[in-house]
Amino acid sequence: MAASVFMEVLPSADLYPLNVLRDEHALHFGVRSIANQWKDLLQAKPHVQLHPRLLPTAANAGMVAALTDGQAWEHDGLQIARCGENASERVTPGAPDMLHDAPMLFERAGEGLSGDLDRLKLAWRLRTLQEEERDAWRNAGVIVHGPLERVHLAPGAVLRDVSLNTEGGDIVVGPDAEIMEGCRIRGPFALGEGSTLRMGTLVYGPTTIGRGCKVGGELSNVVVHDHSNKAHGGFLGNAVLGSWCNLGAETTCSNLKNTYGDIAEWDAEASTWRNRGRMFCGLIMGDHSKSAIHTAFNTATVVGAMCNVFGAGMPPKHLPSFSWGTEGDVHDVERALSTARKVMARRKVELTQDDEDRIRRAFAARVS
Repeated sequence: MAASVFMEVLPSADLYPLNVLRDEHALHFGVRSIANQWKDLLQAKPHVQLHPRLLPTAANAGMVAALTDGQAWEHDGLQIARCGENASERVTPGAPDMLHDAPMLFERAGEGLSGDLDRLKLAWRLRTLQEEERDAWRNAGVIVHGPLERVHLAPGAVLRDVSLNTEGGDIVVGPDAEIMEGCRIRGPFALGEGSTLRMGTLVYGPTTIGRGCKVGGELSNVVVHDHSNKAHGGFLGNAVLGSWCNLGAETTCSNLKNTYGDIAEWDAEASTWRNRGRMFCGLIMGDHSKSAIHTAFNTATVVGAMCNVFGAGMPPKHLPSFSWGTEGDVHDVERALSTARKVMARRKVELTQDDEDRIRRAFAARVS
């Protein structure tokens, strides 16, 4: 990205498996990546380097903007941002707002979307609907409950026979995105460029869908990264899907224990489960992973990258990257690469040499 360069830091185990095949600044805070939002924020400040987990919030942006040439923002021994080639003057303007773990992406999806909305209006050329249009949209089959000025449409956006509720937040439909007949949506919600909500989809916000996705069934507080599909029935709640994922028909994911107690979450660094104090947490799935039809995921299941999830019964709550089935078998890396090429080609995207090298390194780490 031209406007800022991200520092090279060790990946955080708490963002596993979303950072197995991608840089952490490529994760979505709302409907766009941390990197893309910082690019827009720092157009007038091109000589800044940022920690890749620094969130593009207004407070963080203000502290970065205040840095002068030669200054480095540090907090608790961690360098957060630096300005210029030789940033030797340490400053402590305040505590940074960082991305600490994977569930934060769905927990703060609404905040990420609202904070990015003004920039999205420019980037996607959004048109905000006006109250005097309500009757015209109603006559066209689009029923809006709540303020109409919280609906924002990009060029090429298509809506047919849908119900939108903006009482809880904005609804954004990106360029050439389509909301098919019978969908019912409660904001905050954003549908990325070229993505489709299939007929009868139920969406509870905050939910954000990246570009090139096909989504159906029922979703509640979900972040879906670019080019992933949940095209059929089944529930997905308090969850994050990486890119190039596919959930088979009727795949359903628990997000709440029957006891209503705190959920044990996977600690990738310690290879164990620990309580982080959350009551709600669903599926966290890495890039290029897929599930068979009728898969039922338990609460807070973590599926690594490049997994093919199938088998009798409920899958384990943690499947390491490159899992083939649910019985401990390892995916053949050449077969995994072949599948990735085919999947990406369908969206006219090429698996680059850098992509392949990263997959091979992740596979080598898995089997070593």
